[in-house]
Amino acid sequence: MRRYLQTRQRTESTPQALVIFRENEVYFPTFVHAAIDQDRPIGDIRTFHEHTHDLYHIVLYTQSSGFYLKRGAKYPAEPGTLVIVSPGESHDFVSLRHSSVYSEITFSLGTRAGKVLTIPFERVLNSYTGVTGQLHSEPHLPRTTTQELLIIMIQIMDYLQSPSAMSDFYAHSALASLFDVIVAHCYSETIPGAALAQDNPILQVKQYIDEHYAEVITAEDLALMSHCSKGHLSRTFKKSFRVSPLAYQQDLRFAAAQKLLRFTSLRCYEIAQRVGYSNIYYFYRQFKRKMGVTPRHYRQSLRQGTDGMLE
Repeated sequence: MRRYLQTRQRTESTPQALVIFRENEVYFPTFVHAAIDQDRPIGDIRTFHEHTHDLYHIVLYTQSSGFYLKRGAKYPAEPGTLVIVSPGESHDFVSLRHSSVYSEITFSLGTRAGKVLTIPFERVLNSYTGVTGQLHSEPHLPRTTTQELLIIMIQIMDYLQSPSAMSDFYAHSALASLFDVIVAHCYSETIPGAALAQDNPILQVKQYIDEHYAEVITAEDLALMSHCSKGHLSRTFKKSFRVSPLAYQQDLRFAAAQKLLRFTSLRCYEIAQRVGYSNIYYFYRQFKRKMGVTPRHYRQSLRQGTDGMLE
């Protein structure tokens, strides 16, 4: 077990980075607990067998193998298995776990008056996207998408453990990012006309970078993906977004690094790894070239209340 956290609302007002509008009501997420690399039972012993409640689970298996139960049926749990449980759905991730390891985000959706949303997650995505679609049943994700989801889950955990007043907002923003990845890989393909957006190779490249910015991406990979030459891709992408594809990737990495420096207590080398830099010294040099200060000095300046000078 790497990390487990039972959460509570820490701010007087509710962040509005993610809201669900349904039948003239506004629903906000409330995190209940989160776990990263859970390899043994932990938490309420009543959940160690098949049970139901009014919560949403997003569970991602990342290591080894075993089984889980959902609605009384037994399913294999292997790396890349994504399980989404809606309120009222019976489930059990413990009894047949064997050696499997998973990460989990559990939350509820409710109004400020206390009304709890208990519709299937598929219908939550209907409201979230504004388009009627179908959630794939028990999807198995490729390695890159599994890593992408795990990174977002770790970010949510980091924000929930941060003492910053802004961390709840960023945790809700990260949950929206989790929704976005699920829509892209487990929901959007079944929506009529959804493939039209992917007919544009430049938008396809941008979406790929958005989802994989922390990974190694080469100009050759992007050119192959878009069926364009490297030069044509760079010129067309820059015309649309004012930067080259790889410069856009670097911007995403620095934006993520700034958030982690500001709202978490992670060490600089951990942040470097989270945003895609295996060499801490190279990360330092690139960050200083971009921001004018080192990551350590950037964080220190924030603590001294001078962050406005750096932005």
